Amino acid sequence: MKYLSLLIILFSVNSFAEDYKSANRLQEGDVISAEVFNDILDRIELTLKSITEADLLGTWDLVQTVCPSGVPGNCSSAGTFTGRQTQVDDLYSQRIDTITFSNDGDGTYSFQQTNYCSLTRSGDINSSCNRKFAIVDGRMIFEGSPSSSAFSIKKISNTRILISEFFNGSASFNIVRLDKKNLAPNPPTDLTATLSSGTVSLSWTASEGGATSYTIKAKTTATGTYSDVTTGNTSTTYSDSLSTGTKWYRIFAVNSDGTSIGSNVVSVTVESSSGSSSSSGSSSSSSSSSSSGSSSSGS
Repeated sequence: MKYLSLLIILFSVNSFAEDYKSANRLQEGDVISAEVFNDILDRIELTLKSITEADLLGTWDLVQTVCPSGVPGNCSSAGTFTGRQTQVDDLYSQRIDTITFSNDGDGTYSFQQTNYCSLTRSGDINSSCNRKFAIVDGRMIFEGSPSSSAFSIKKISNTRILISEFFNGSASFNIVRLDKKNLAPNPPTDLTATLSSGTVSLSWTASEGGATSYTIKAKTTATGTYSDVTTGNTSTTYSDSLSTGTKWYRIFAVNSDGTSIGSNVVSVTVESSSGSSSSSGSSSSSSSSSSSGSSSSGS
């Protein structure tokens, strides 16, 4: 099996719906599997890519931040801003809603906000709205009344988006934070394996984010493909059998909205030989066995 031995990995990216956080934390001297390292690289790559309309598809929780009084585009206006919540230190106020972005199937995209209309410079801001939009070079362009508007848009993570505009003439602002709804769970962590008399005992820390079950996957060669050992497992332990050879294991969390990325990888090896069994890494050992076995855990 190919491993990347990492003495120190330092990376900083912004993150699950929330700021970016790594699914696997590494310590100095850890050994990390290629699968886990590629997962980390994939997540960093997705975060750094330019945002597109497809990144917005689905339903999001929306928090709109504006002046403590007035309306977006005019802090001193006497206009009504329905749903305004408590002002914070006379600096800003907020209101919450939901918004759904859709692919119209003809090369265009649109959004529908449930109660208000936050992505606008003018017009009715206190009723639901349905408008077409496009993203061009880091700006979100959308229909408006009487004309289109362009707001800055930034992907903080795959599940958090910031859209904002600052109005120089009136020193006002409109900041919209989107947090993705209906998320697949976070991956389980701290997978370990112990080997005793041909039985592999797996244990892991439960997923954050509403997992309803776990899928255990394994492969029997370093370059092989993972296949399901079992699905629908509702506990954080599982026992498998291994009489000879090596198995690599990963655990995936599942809920009604999807499947997480995988946990860290552990490998277990049983070699036919005489004498007592041995173990390394996170394995346990048993004596007086006709085979020797070891298990190791990595990120």
